[in-house]
Amino acid sequence: MLGRQDVDTVAVDNPVQTEFGDNLSWVCPAIEEILDANPQLTFTVEDVYAACMNCSATLWTTDDGFVVTTSEVDTFNNERTFLIWLAWAKVRGNNLVVKHQNFFMDYARDRGFKKIEVRSAVPELSSYVLAYGWQVDTVVYTRDL
Repeated sequence: MLGRQDVDTVAVDNPVQTEFGDNLSWVCPAIEEILDANPQLTFTVEDVYAACMNCSATLWTTDDGFVVTTSEVDTFNNERTFLIWLAWAKVRGNNLVVKHQNFFMDYARDRGFKKIEVRSAVPELSSYVLAYGWQVDTVVYTRDL
C-alpha cells in the first residue's frame, strides 16, 4: 500500500492505492451497505479490513468511490486472476467499471495476471460490462440447504 490518502484529495482520473485505516469513516459504512444489499456474502467489514491490512487485498479510491482488489490462482494451471472483489460508488449508474477498466487492466497485465474478474449479483452490471469487451465466464446460482 502507498502512503496516506484522503478520499477528498484523490486524483479524479486514476484510482489510487489507499490505506484502509485512513478511510474508515466512509469505507466501512459503504462496505456495510454492500453487505446489507447482498446477504449471501459471508465476509464482514472486519474481514475486508484485515485483508487490506495484511496486504492480501488492496483498497483503491477515487473521487467517485472505491474498489477492493485481490488475486486468485487457478488450481490447475497456476494462472493468476486480478479480482475486483468489492466496488462501491457514491452515485450509481455512472459506469465506473468502464471508466477505470483500462487502468486496472494495465495494472494487472504489468504484474503478470492473465485475467481480470468482477463478480456481482447486480444484474445491471451485465449491460455495462458486456458492451465494453467483458465476457460472461460463469454464472453461479446457489440455494441454502
